[in-house]
Amino acid sequence: MRSARRARPIALALVAGVGVGLAAVPAMADGGRTAWPGSALLAGAWSGTASSTSNPDFTFPVTTTMSVAATGRPTGMVNLGAPVNCAGAWNPLSTAGRVTTFAEDIASRVPGGDCIKGGTVRLSTASEGRLRYVWTKGDDGSVSYLDPVGVSGAWVGTLTQAGLGTVPVRIRVVGVSAGQMDGVASYGAPLACSGRLEPQGTGSQRRAVLREVITRSASTACVGVGTMTVSMRSDGRLSYRWEGGGVVSTATLRRAG
Repeated sequence: MRSARRARPIALALVAGVGVGLAAVPAMADGGRTAWPGSALLAGAWSGTASSTSNPDFTFPVTTTMSVAATGRPTGMVNLGAPVNCAGAWNPLSTAGRVTTFAEDIASRVPGGDCIKGGTVRLSTASEGRLRYVWTKGDDGSVSYLDPVGVSGAWVGTLTQAGLGTVPVRIRVVGVSAGQMDGVASYGAPLACSGRLEPQGTGSQRRAVLREVITRSASTACVGVGTMTVSMRSDGRLSYRWEGGGVVSTATLRRAG
């Protein structure tokens, strides 16, 4: 995103704090060409704690890994912890707006658990890069907000670039699963610009390489295309490196919350 212009380095950065916020991420995985708009937002690994809609004291952990096919069709593998104690698959039924509905197919149960077979799961995007999870069957139900695991999700921090000093940055990576990687980024003053992140090869929940293209800028110094590499650190933060036009920017980002 940073490049040189008139023999001087130009930094492109997207900032997350100088009045430049991230808008809702569009359905980039399918571009409206499939029956599953917005499916890229579901891809990746997620975890959270669900509670019963009839008994808030009844809680259990939910972990899922969602995959998105080239057609945009999403599927998921899920584990429901104690006291529910079962695991299975989520198979898509329909999508409406930002809500995708799945049939839950339980494949294994722990004896003595409180797992109920044959439920319906609805996933939708929520604030701070989370997913809203709602499970229903008959009069039973549970709800949770699932947080992204790995490089997926929203991140904020301050990047450093030679000759520029420090710049606030905010990125959101979505769909780091089955090669589906997209996102958006924004940078603060003195750059004040933003752009989109596109797939650059395949990725994983630990590391992703993305091509950044600046789409909006309030500064003539913020132009160009570059390569962004993000990877998970052992402390749960995200290592960020941007290269393009002879310019290198680095940062250590934390989850936006």
